[in-house]
Amino acid sequence: MKTNKFKRVAMRKIILSLFAFLFLINYLLAQENKKFEERRLNIVEKAKDSLVKISNHTFAIIAKPGAGNILIYESKDGFIIVDDQWEDLGATINNLLKSISNKAVLYVLNTHFHFDHTDGNKAFGKNGIKIIAYDNLRKKLLSEQHIAPPIDVIQKAYPFEALPYITFSDSLTLHEEAEEIKIFHVNNAHTDTDSFIEFKNDNVYHTGDVFVRYGFPFIDDNNGGNILGIIKSMNDLIERTNDSTIIIPGHGPISNKKDLIVYRNNLQLIVDRIQDGILNNLTVDQIEQTNPIRGINWNNQFFVTSKIYKMIKKTKASKL
Repeated sequence: MKTNKFKRVAMRKIILSLFAFLFLINYLLAQENKKFEERRLNIVEKAKDSLVKISNHTFAIIAKPGAGNILIYESKDGFIIVDDQWEDLGATINNLLKSISNKAVLYVLNTHFHFDHTDGNKAFGKNGIKIIAYDNLRKKLLSEQHIAPPIDVIQKAYPFEALPYITFSDSLTLHEEAEEIKIFHVNNAHTDTDSFIEFKNDNVYHTGDVFVRYGFPFIDDNNGGNILGIIKSMNDLIERTNDSTIIIPGHGPISNKKDLIVYRNNLQLIVDRIQDGILNNLTVDQIEQTNPIRGINWNNQFFVTSKIYKMIKKTKASKL
């Protein structure tokens, strides 16, 4: 009898512990959802989109703050747009498109999976507009994703209509009558879902968040991001471009090849300084004390020495 009583007490404790654990999980998820919604509402309320004409066929919607830039191509049949910001800003985007013409949107191209560039998929997808992206981007949108600190939010799974309808493993080309649009994957840079989009005839690129103008870039190391991948992709893009190339960054003003070079050089300098510390057997704390970002006139809200240290060490170890 005592044995049975002991078993019942033990079982109650296990059940109570399980309920407490589930309650904690639900509480933490609710807090994450609240954090995401607060961030979304704050960005949407403050968003200011401005339309900039680049050529007879290409335009950009430059966003500030907190929403991604959009590149627009107007063909004789309709619009092809790169990234689509937030679902709540769908009406704003459509009004800007109507200021160009009353043509329909034909395709949306996604540069990477983050919500500030793809949440608008929900608005465009509902209207049957086809979305094109890299294979792994679609996989990410199928389930919840934890975006790394300091952003540190859970991005929920997307509904079917907001998922890319057409995907590719390396690159894909759209052949318009007056333009050749190439979207090609960039390995492990801002994330593991990144692509550059080239409008060949107009000599325009959209880089997504692999290249930004707000300062040191946010690198989502929870989702395959690596500073060395960003530098490698910048080297490639610099080779592809010329002094007349127009660059639409993920965030910030319209840019050019010189801006790419400055950005790449700054990132390479930071990596070199941390690498020197590693070669001299300094600890992370000792490297941080040397201030690897010194002398670089950047907003450094996303710079964390330990994160870059781990990226360098991880990449070096994988090559051994």
